[in-house]
Amino acid sequence: MLASLRPRHKRVEGAASSQSRLIGAALCLVMVLVLVPSQGRAQVPPAGEEDNARIAAEAEEALSKHDYPRAIEDLQKLERIAPKIGEIHANLASAYYSIGRFEDAAEQAREALKLKPSLLNAHFFLGLSLAQSDRCKEAMPYLEKDYARAPDTQLKRVMGTQALRCAMFSNDAGLAVDLVRKLTRDFPDDPDLLYMGSHVYSDLSTQASQRLLTVAPESYQAHQLNAEVLAIQGKLNEAAEEYRKVLALNPPLSGIHYQLGELLLAGERGPNTLDAAKREFEEELRLHPRSSGSEYELGEMARQARQWDEAIEHFNRALSIDPQFPDALIGLGKSLVSAGRPEEAVAPLERAVKFEPANANAHYQLSFAYRRLGRGQEAAKELAAYREIHDDIRRSSQRIRTGILGNIAQPQTDAPPE
Repeated sequence: MLASLRPRHKRVEGAASSQSRLIGAALCLVMVLVLVPSQGRAQVPPAGEEDNARIAAEAEEALSKHDYPRAIEDLQKLERIAPKIGEIHANLASAYYSIGRFEDAAEQAREALKLKPSLLNAHFFLGLSLAQSDRCKEAMPYLEKDYARAPDTQLKRVMGTQALRCAMFSNDAGLAVDLVRKLTRDFPDDPDLLYMGSHVYSDLSTQASQRLLTVAPESYQAHQLNAEVLAIQGKLNEAAEEYRKVLALNPPLSGIHYQLGELLLAGERGPNTLDAAKREFEEELRLHPRSSGSEYELGEMARQARQWDEAIEHFNRALSIDPQFPDALIGLGKSLVSAGRPEEAVAPLERAVKFEPANANAHYQLSFAYRRLGRGQEAAKELAAYREIHDDIRRSSQRIRTGILGNIAQPQTDAPPE
C-alpha cells in the first residue's frame, strides 16, 4: 500500500523537528518586520503605540533567536490588541509551525489569508501545517501550487516531500509517481526522497502483483511472476517449475527458455547441467533469434570449454544484436586473446571500457591484451585503473558491512579476474 509511509507526527508543545524550525525561521523573519512601526510597514493602532512597538520588537527578537514560545507570547498580545492585522496571524502561524503545533499554525495561517489574501508566506504555512496534521486532502491544493513558487530551496524540498507523503497517504498512485519524478529531478541525490521514491515504486509493484494473483491466479503471467519472486529468494528449483508452467500455457513466450538456462547455471551443477542449460539457450534462439543473452551464455560456455572459435562466433552474434553489450565485448576480447589474436581483442575491450568506465574487469582484460602486444605503458595505465576501481568497490562494500554489522574485520580474498 502507498499508505505504508503514512505521515505520523508526535505533537509535543514547545518541541518540533529541526526541519520545522528551519522552515519557520526562514519565513517568519521575512514577515516579522511588518510588526515594527516604521515607514512603509503595517501599523498597529495608535493607542499605546510605544508599548505596542516594544512588544513587536520583542517578538522580532525572539523569532530571530528561534525562541518561539516567547515569540508566541508576544504575538498573542499583539493579536489581542490588533486582531485584524493579517501579518500578526501569519507570524503566529510560523511560530506555531516551528514548535510543532500544526493545527494552531493552520488556524492562524487561514485567518491571515482571510484578512490579507496576498500574504504568500501564510499560504505556504497553511499547506505545510495541514499536511503535518494529516489533513492531506485540504493540504494538496496549497502544496501543489506553492511548490513551483517557493522562494527557498529548503522550503521547496519540504513542500515537495509533504506533497509526496500526502499522495502516498491518500493512495493516489498517479500523483505519487508524478511527484517522485519531479522531486528526483530537482533533488536527484536527496536520501529522503530516494528512500520515499523506492517505497512508491515498490508499493505500486506490490499492488499490481497482488491484483494479478487475485484476478488471474492461473494465468501464465501469474506463474511468471511467481517464478521471478522464487528466483530472487534463491528457490531455483521451484522457480524453474513455475517457468515450465508458463511454457505449458504459452510455449512461444520470449525469454522463458533463457531464464530456465540461467537457473540451471546458477544452481547446483550435475554431470548433465551444462548440456541442459545449452539446450535451453539454443531453444530460446530457435524461437527468438535475437536473444543476445542466449548468444552470450553459449559464448561463455564455449570459452570455458576452450572452444575459442565457437565462443568468438557466439559473442559476435550477441554484439550484432546488441552492439553495446559490455559483457559480450569482454568475452569476445578474452576469447581473442586466448586464441592468440590479441591485436583483434583490443578494439572490443576498448569499447567495453568506453561503455562502462567503472567496469574493473574491462580495464583488467584490456591491460592483459596490451601487455600481450608489448604496449607496456598502456597496460600499466589500465591495470592502475582496474586497481583503483577494485579498491573503491572493496572500500564501499566494507563501509556498508561496517554500517550494518559494526567494525568486524573481514579477510580479503579478492583475486584479479581470469
